Amino acid sequence: MLVVSLLLIFAGRKVIKALAFLVVGLIGSSIGGMFAAHYLTSLGSFGTVLGVLIGFVAGGLIGLLLVRVGIGLAVAYAAYLVTVDIVSSTVAAFVVGFVFFVVGWILYNKILSLVTALAGGFLLYDALRLYGLNPTISTILAVLVTLAGIWVNFRHRRRAKWTTPFETSV
Repeated sequence: MLVVSLLLIFAGRKVIKALAFLVVGLIGSSIGGMFAAHYLTSLGSFGTVLGVLIGFVAGGLIGLLLVRVGIGLAVAYAAYLVTVDIVSSTVAAFVVGFVFFVVGWILYNKILSLVTALAGGFLLYDALRLYGLNPTISTILAVLVTLAGIWVNFRHRRRAKWTTPFETSV
Protein backbone atom coordinates (compact mmCIF):
# COMPACT_ATOMS: atom_id res chain seq x y z
CA MET A 1 0.00 0.00 0.00
CA LEU A 2 2.93 2.30 0.71
CA VAL A 3 4.46 1.73 -2.74
CA VAL A 4 1.12 2.28 -4.47
CA SER A 5 0.59 5.55 -2.59
CA LEU A 6 4.05 6.81 -3.54
CA LEU A 7 3.48 5.80 -7.16
CA LEU A 8 0.20 7.72 -7.20
CA ILE A 9 1.76 10.75 -5.56
CA PHE A 10 4.82 11.05 -7.79
CA ALA A 11 3.76 9.37 -11.06
CA GLY A 12 -0.01 9.03 -10.84
CA ARG A 13 -0.79 10.56 -14.22
CA LYS A 14 1.50 8.13 -15.99
CA VAL A 15 0.19 5.17 -13.99
CA ILE A 16 -3.45 5.99 -14.72
CA LYS A 17 -2.77 6.53 -18.42
CA ALA A 18 -0.82 3.28 -18.64
CA LEU A 19 -3.57 1.35 -16.85
CA ALA A 20 -6.26 2.89 -19.05
CA PHE A 21 -4.29 2.04 -22.19
CA LEU A 22 -3.61 -1.51 -20.99
CA VAL A 23 -7.11 -2.37 -19.74
CA VAL A 24 -9.05 -0.94 -22.66
CA GLY A 25 -6.34 -2.19 -25.03
CA LEU A 26 -6.86 -5.74 -23.77
CA ILE A 27 -10.59 -5.42 -24.30
CA GLY A 28 -9.92 -4.06 -27.80
CA SER A 29 -7.51 -6.89 -28.56
CA SER A 30 -10.12 -9.50 -27.69
CA ILE A 31 -12.67 -7.75 -29.90
CA GLY A 32 -10.09 -7.34 -32.68
CA GLY A 33 -9.12 -11.00 -32.43
CA MET A 34 -12.77 -12.03 -32.61
CA PHE A 35 -13.40 -9.93 -35.72
CA ALA A 36 -10.15 -11.06 -37.32
CA ALA A 37 -10.97 -14.72 -36.73
CA HIS A 38 -14.28 -14.16 -38.41
CA TYR A 39 -13.36 -11.83 -41.30
CA LEU A 40 -9.66 -12.45 -41.94
CA THR A 41 -9.72 -16.23 -42.14
CA SER A 42 -7.94 -16.15 -45.51
CA LEU A 43 -4.81 -14.80 -43.80
CA GLY A 44 -4.74 -17.59 -41.24
CA SER A 45 -3.10 -16.99 -37.90
CA PHE A 46 -1.39 -13.85 -39.24
CA GLY A 47 -4.81 -12.26 -39.67
CA THR A 48 -5.73 -13.12 -36.10
CA VAL A 49 -2.48 -11.66 -34.75
CA LEU A 50 -2.99 -8.57 -36.90
CA GLY A 51 -6.52 -8.15 -35.60
CA VAL A 52 -5.36 -8.54 -32.00
CA LEU A 53 -2.59 -5.95 -32.45
CA ILE A 54 -4.83 -3.44 -34.21
CA GLY A 55 -7.53 -3.99 -31.60
CA PHE A 56 -5.04 -3.48 -28.75
CA VAL A 57 -3.67 -0.22 -30.14
CA ALA A 58 -7.13 1.11 -31.07
CA GLY A 59 -8.54 0.10 -27.70
CA GLY A 60 -5.62 1.66 -25.86
CA LEU A 61 -6.07 4.95 -27.68
CA ILE A 62 -9.79 4.84 -26.90
CA GLY A 63 -8.87 4.25 -23.24
CA LEU A 64 -6.72 7.39 -23.21
CA LEU A 65 -9.58 9.32 -24.78
CA LEU A 66 -11.98 7.99 -22.15
CA VAL A 67 -9.73 9.27 -19.35
CA ARG A 68 -9.86 12.75 -20.88
CA VAL A 69 -13.62 12.59 -21.40
CA GLY A 70 -14.17 11.26 -17.89
CA ILE A 71 -12.25 14.13 -16.32
CA GLY A 72 -14.13 16.62 -18.48
CA LEU A 73 -17.45 15.10 -17.43
CA ALA A 74 -16.52 15.10 -13.75
CA VAL A 75 -15.54 18.78 -13.87
CA ALA A 76 -18.66 19.64 -15.88
CA TYR A 77 -20.94 17.81 -13.46
CA ALA A 78 -19.42 19.52 -10.44
CA ALA A 79 -19.81 22.92 -12.11
CA TYR A 80 -23.39 22.06 -13.08
CA LEU A 81 -24.28 21.12 -9.49
CA VAL A 82 -22.76 24.30 -8.09
CA THR A 83 -24.52 26.43 -10.70
CA VAL A 84 -27.89 24.78 -10.10
CA ASP A 85 -27.56 25.59 -6.39
CA ILE A 86 -26.67 29.23 -7.08
CA VAL A 87 -28.87 30.02 -10.10
CA SER A 88 -32.35 28.64 -10.63
CA SER A 89 -31.93 28.44 -14.41
CA THR A 90 -31.27 24.98 -15.76
CA VAL A 91 -30.14 26.38 -19.11
CA ALA A 92 -27.48 28.50 -17.40
CA ALA A 93 -26.34 25.45 -15.46
CA PHE A 94 -25.99 23.44 -18.69
CA VAL A 95 -24.00 26.25 -20.32
CA VAL A 96 -21.68 26.52 -17.33
CA GLY A 97 -21.35 22.72 -17.29
CA PHE A 98 -20.42 22.69 -20.97
CA VAL A 99 -17.84 25.45 -20.48
CA PHE A 100 -16.29 23.54 -17.60
CA PHE A 101 -16.32 20.35 -19.67
CA VAL A 102 -14.13 22.16 -22.18
CA VAL A 103 -11.90 23.43 -19.37
CA GLY A 104 -11.59 19.90 -17.97
CA TRP A 105 -10.88 18.56 -21.46
CA ILE A 106 -8.07 21.08 -21.96
CA LEU A 107 -6.55 20.82 -18.47
CA TYR A 108 -6.98 17.08 -17.94
CA ASN A 109 -3.24 16.42 -17.49
CA LYS A 110 -3.00 18.96 -14.69
CA ILE A 111 -6.24 17.79 -13.08
CA LEU A 112 -5.20 14.13 -13.31
CA SER A 113 -1.83 14.91 -11.71
CA LEU A 114 -3.46 16.80 -8.87
CA VAL A 115 -6.18 14.23 -8.20
CA THR A 116 -3.81 11.26 -8.24
CA ALA A 117 -1.38 13.06 -5.93
CA LEU A 118 -4.19 13.81 -3.47
CA ALA A 119 -5.51 10.25 -3.67
CA GLY A 120 -1.99 8.96 -3.10
CA GLY A 121 -1.67 11.27 -0.09
CA PHE A 122 -4.82 9.86 1.49
CA LEU A 123 -3.57 6.35 0.79
CA LEU A 124 -0.20 7.24 2.31
CA TYR A 125 -1.93 8.48 5.46
CA ASP A 126 -3.79 5.17 5.73
CA ALA A 127 -0.58 3.21 5.16
CA LEU A 128 1.26 5.17 7.84
CA ARG A 129 -1.61 4.65 10.27
CA LEU A 130 -1.57 0.94 9.42
CA TYR A 131 2.11 0.86 10.42
CA GLY A 132 1.15 2.33 13.79
CA LEU A 133 2.27 5.93 13.46
CA ASN A 134 0.59 8.66 15.44
CA PRO A 135 -2.28 10.36 13.51
CA THR A 136 -0.62 13.78 13.79
CA ILE A 137 2.71 12.52 12.49
CA SER A 138 0.96 10.55 9.75
CA THR A 139 -0.95 13.65 8.68
CA ILE A 140 2.16 15.83 8.63
CA LEU A 141 4.17 13.25 6.65
CA ALA A 142 1.32 12.61 4.20
CA VAL A 143 0.81 16.34 3.59
CA LEU A 144 4.54 16.97 3.09
CA VAL A 145 5.00 14.04 0.72
CA THR A 146 1.83 14.97 -1.18
CA LEU A 147 3.02 18.57 -1.57
CA ALA A 148 6.38 17.29 -2.78
CA GLY A 149 4.59 15.07 -5.30
CA ILE A 150 2.46 17.97 -6.52
CA TRP A 151 5.61 20.06 -6.91
CA VAL A 152 7.30 17.27 -8.86
CA ASN A 153 4.27 16.89 -11.12
CA PHE A 154 3.85 20.61 -11.79
CA ARG A 155 7.40 21.88 -11.99
CA HIS A 156 8.39 23.42 -15.25
CA ARG A 157 11.24 21.59 -16.84
CA ARG A 158 13.86 23.91 -18.18
CA ARG A 159 15.18 22.95 -21.51
CA ALA A 160 18.87 23.18 -22.14
CA LYS A 161 19.77 26.10 -24.31
CA TRP A 162 21.26 24.85 -27.53
CA THR A 163 24.37 26.62 -28.69
CA THR A 164 26.09 26.40 -32.00
CA PRO A 165 29.72 25.35 -32.11
CA PHE A 166 30.76 28.87 -33.12
CA GLU A 167 29.07 30.68 -30.22
CA THR A 168 31.11 31.65 -27.23
CA SER A 169 29.87 32.74 -23.89
CA VAL A 170 31.84 35.76 -22.80
